[in-house]
Amino acid sequence: MKPEKIKKLVESELGIDITSKSRKRELVYARAIYFKICKDRTNLSLKDIGKTMQLDHATVLHAITNIFPAFEMYNPEYMDIYNRIIKADEYIPADKQLATLKIQHYQLQLKYDYIKNINIDLKHKTLLSKIKEIPDLQLQEAEKRISKLVERLK
Repeated sequence: MKPEKIKKLVESELGIDITSKSRKRELVYARAIYFKICKDRTNLSLKDIGKTMQLDHATVLHAITNIFPAFEMYNPEYMDIYNRIIKADEYIPADKQLATLKIQHYQLQLKYDYIKNINIDLKHKTLLSKIKEIPDLQLQEAEKRISKLVERLK
């Protein structure tokens, strides 16, 4: 992942320009998020990460080792922002996205094949439509009651 893409992700999530020279808390935290993601997702050195924002490596190191853990403990809303960014589709590498999609495709194919092979008698359709109306949280209870009803009817 390129630093420019990471910068756009962070800026779009926070709605601020992280290259401004302010020392306001939200900018410092935003830059710490940017530096942490750059360190984790690129092969750039701390010096090179700093150059992307005209800062030196010591600033990057300070942000990663001191500021990022501080807001992780004391400002969880920024940790939530960081977690949203790293879960964004743009952040996830293409090969991992492809692997996830392949798994989902396989699971859907299994469900489709199962449903396609079920032979349902037309006289049971109304009963099945009623069963479909049962809320997911009540399925276990409904199964018990239906089993008891079937036993009584036999």
